[in-house]
Amino acid sequence: MLVPGAEFWENELMHRNEKAELFHELAKLTAADFHLDRALQLLLDQKAGAGRRAWLEALQRGLGEGRGVAESLRVHGGGLADGMEIALLSAGERSGRLTPALEHLARYHASVAEAAAKARAALLYPLLLLHVAVVLPEIPATLQAEAGVAGFVIGVLWRLGLLWGGLLTLGLLWRWAERRAERDPGPDRWLGRLPLVGAPRRHWALARFCQVFHAGLLAALRPSECCRLAGEAAQSGLLRRGGETAAHRVEAGETLAEALAAASCFEPAFVNAVATAEEVGGVDDEMRRWAKAESLRAAEAIERLAVWLPRLGYALVVAYVIWRIFSLMLGYFAGFSRLLEGA
Repeated sequence: MLVPGAEFWENELMHRNEKAELFHELAKLTAADFHLDRALQLLLDQKAGAGRRAWLEALQRGLGEGRGVAESLRVHGGGLADGMEIALLSAGERSGRLTPALEHLARYHASVAEAAAKARAALLYPLLLLHVAVVLPEIPATLQAEAGVAGFVIGVLWRLGLLWGGLLTLGLLWRWAERRAERDPGPDRWLGRLPLVGAPRRHWALARFCQVFHAGLLAALRPSECCRLAGEAAQSGLLRRGGETAAHRVEAGETLAEALAAASCFEPAFVNAVATAEEVGGVDDEMRRWAKAESLRAAEAIERLAVWLPRLGYALVVAYVIWRIFSLMLGYFAGFSRLLEGA
């Protein structure tokens, strides 16, 4: 969020919206038959953020050395381009369809940015209520203890510190887990099983896998190469291992559907669709269709998450307030009992 798809708390040199705009501008210029060197210079002459400028300069430097687009970003990008971007750009270059690859990246980053915005908006009001719930119970507690303004401020700051520290810790743990899940099947499997946040992760990963596989087929890559390339680009430890397993089995003579089924990480409906597509010679169209369908399913899962996150937030706030009320009442009755015993 950090919420799924990697994607909800952005810690990148370029935000998703910036990437979407960059790829959109490049696609527009290349579609108009601008030479890539000229397109880069036009974009560099515009006022832009540091991340966008670094990305353009890395690509310009690589092209000046005689490298391709994907290779330039891989060598000089310094983490500015992820595996899916490099894979799609590489396939686009090899197939002579760089503009569609750029257009897809623009749509993808715009979709992820929109999902991130929805998740943040859904969390805003519950977080505000949580802060109010932390502050309000301190008022009667302070009056009861006769601690004064200083005691009230100290109590509020202490509890807010715990709240912020807990939220920061959760965010860091989520980011660490997502980074591990991109390469390791174990964390990827567990994150995919989490309620609400697991579904968007799974759908985005399969959408990336299918889109890169489709681009690889257009570039006339062998199916085994497509499996490896798509697995690396999926940003999923399970699909990365599954892509490698499928590649080995395809090279051993199995059909693509048999190889994907043996990988045991692709849903049966997807494997069955690939099997029928192989029979009619339409694997490229099927991969394109699944990439689009999985992107839509990911967006629907984000919508559900945006609906349920506030509800869960309200429930936590109510539970905290009730607990504080009972704590205050118990403290009050305990003090009252002591007074009676002393009398």
